[in-house]
Amino acid sequence: MFNIQNNEENKKAEKIETCYTCGKKFDMNKEDGSRYRYEKFPLCAYCAEFYGFYFDDLGQKRKEK
Repeated sequence: MFNIQNNEENKKAEKIETCYTCGKKFDMNKEDGSRYRYEKFPLCAYCAEFYGFYFDDLGQKRKEK
């Protein structure tokens, strides 16, 4: 019974998103580098790191996480 309850909690914690730039499906809660761009567009950890140099203000990268 404990395993069933634990599995249900893990499923609720998943937040599957599709990356706005590459189309990869990922779990927003499990990938450390993933974030939303402008609080609307999900980015996987790879794209968030790769496109990170496009920020005008280097401090902005830390604020968006």
